[in-house]
Amino acid sequence: MTRIAKPMAAILGVALLLGAAVRADEQPQVSRGTAKFLKAAQDAMQAKNWAEVIAKTKEAAQVGERNPYDDFVINSLQMVAYTNMQQYAETAIAIEKVVDSPYQQAANKPTLLRTLASIDYQQKDYEGAIKYGQRAQAAGDTSEDTALTIAQANYLSNNFKEALTSLDAMVAHDEQAGRKPKEQTLNLLWSSAIKAKDDAAAARAVEKLIVSYPKPDYWANAIVGVQQQLGSADDRLKLMSFRLMRQVGLLKQPGHYTEMAQIALDQGNPGEAQAILEQAFGKNLFTEQRDKERNQRLLDKIKAAASRDRNELPRSEKDANAAPTGDALVQVGAAYLGFGEADKAVAAINAGFAKGKLKYQDEAYMLLGMAYDRSKNTSEAVKAFSKANSDPKYARLAKLWVLNAKS
Repeated sequence: MTRIAKPMAAILGVALLLGAAVRADEQPQVSRGTAKFLKAAQDAMQAKNWAEVIAKTKEAAQVGERNPYDDFVINSLQMVAYTNMQQYAETAIAIEKVVDSPYQQAANKPTLLRTLASIDYQQKDYEGAIKYGQRAQAAGDTSEDTALTIAQANYLSNNFKEALTSLDAMVAHDEQAGRKPKEQTLNLLWSSAIKAKDDAAAARAVEKLIVSYPKPDYWANAIVGVQQQLGSADDRLKLMSFRLMRQVGLLKQPGHYTEMAQIALDQGNPGEAQAILEQAFGKNLFTEQRDKERNQRLLDKIKAAASRDRNELPRSEKDANAAPTGDALVQVGAAYLGFGEADKAVAAINAGFAKGKLKYQDEAYMLLGMAYDRSKNTSEAVKAFSKANSDPKYARLAKLWVLNAKS
């Protein structure tokens, strides 16, 4: 929070000095001893002479025979003056003395309590910010500022689960109202989930960031979150995450291009491997001479394999059609995809599903989604990606592919 919420200053102060009734059963009045000082304070307030307001109210506070209403008016005027003087610590003291007074109008309490929460937050009294923020809400405050103050104060107090709960509610409220949640709120939600070690909540938060604010950093956070769960053993999933990084423009490190191309080659997709390395060379990513030579040798090897694979694809497809399971047809579809023939990839992979008994069904659905996506068939791409859900790791990565397809 960067500003202090101001109470209803002049209206409250003037109404009180005029002796406005705040309860049906009594008409409070200031005492004779304080009247002249408080009248002078009122005149000073109307002239916006805030220092004089403070001086006169302090004189009134020295009067020995004061009644409770005198103190209420004194502190109310000081609250107004200190607020306008931007002396917020003093403002808070004054508000604390009047907020629960029987003379206080109920309609003013949410604003006064919200102000106290904001002041305490600015002064790093996070416990006080939470207390008064929650009291403000209980009094009827529904402002987003108050909810965010409570969440931020919980976060800075290491109450990450409490912050997460508050922020989840804020985001849900925005979504139900048809509003896009604020980027600051979603970022704090994501960070709270990370701190609370709630991976599912962190994944949901970063997905919402991608949908509403599709920035490279948010894509990077999402993909890193997936990769941390993959481990190093599953090259199929790793290749799929590299594919997504490439798709959203996050594949930038030369070593990632080399690793991706090698995995694609190892999995029988030299066409894709060739496209990957050629892209890296086209971007001049390999700056060291040794890296250039090593990757050029790899590219030469890949090109030879890709040429053979392309020439043999018709026979491979024929053999795959005769196979007892659909795995070979899915592999043919992946090869077509690597060579940039998305329509043929869609046909081959669907034929693989029709044959059935797939060993890597989640991967097949994701490949089918990629093929549909490159064929500009978003609805079918989303359907295919959404079916990659038998393995939680694939399911999480598939959600990101869905978000990309819809973007």
